[in-house]
Amino acid sequence: MPTRSVCVRGIFATAVFLAAYPVGALTISGVTIAVAGTNSPDDTVTSHTNNTSATSILAAGGIVADTVAANVSAKTRYASNLWADAGLFDPAENVITTNSYDMSLSVNAGTGITYDIDIETVFQGILVREDEDGGCFFCTQQSAAGVSAVQVEINSVVSVPHATSAQLLALGYYDASVAFSELGNSSLTGLTGTTNLSFNVIWTSNADNTEGDEAAVLLGLDEAGSPIGGVTGGEYGNLTGPGSPGDARDMNLDGHFIEVIATVTAIPEPSTALLLATGLAIIAVRRRRG
Repeated sequence: MPTRSVCVRGIFATAVFLAAYPVGALTISGVTIAVAGTNSPDDTVTSHTNNTSATSILAAGGIVADTVAANVSAKTRYASNLWADAGLFDPAENVITTNSYDMSLSVNAGTGITYDIDIETVFQGILVREDEDGGCFFCTQQSAAGVSAVQVEINSVVSVPHATSAQLLALGYYDASVAFSELGNSSLTGLTGTTNLSFNVIWTSNADNTEGDEAAVLLGLDEAGSPIGGVTGGEYGNLTGPGSPGDARDMNLDGHFIEVIATVTAIPEPSTALLLATGLAIIAVRRRRG
């Protein structure tokens, strides 16, 4: 009976340990993204201008087991376009819009799990200048487009995980389009339990033009068939000028992206007592069989 008692106790202790040991130790959940209150409202009705924006979740997270180096990720995208296209005898226009969105998620780990979080960002798009007045002799034929530096707040603390510099396609007299791309990352290490992340991202876009020329900031939206009759160029697949990506560019890769990757870095070790209980249970079973 003593042998059986030791066996039962050892097996019981082992079972308790296994039941308490975390499975699916690391999760990302509750991913949300939406345009912020400071984002310029969509305008598809003002003559010769058009600005739109949209958000999407590309990866919603999930769960991974308690294995060192296992990781889970979430990814979101904000896209927008801005056009400004002054008519031939219209006054000059300099349309400035605010691009802003909020994104949030939760990372949760089982008891004793340690993890790191990597935050990776991509900001890319096209600045377009297009001559639409047919080389009017009396026209200045100038236009410009640009974006400001991006400000990223993480949990209400101003942080720029990538060194974003302002981009500008300068005034000129010919068709042109310039693609830009900026990458960056930051990390949080040695985390346990639950980490809630809240992002606010903001920058401005501007399109400045005169006398029949167009300027545009294209950040991933397809504007073909837009109701704005005055805007006739500067669409994806209709880009001209030196170095233009034209039809070859994938608009789904443009916009502002945030990817959060959580990785297990350490898992809890069994306690000495539970190891002893397991060992005793194995010895007792072997003796009983012998």
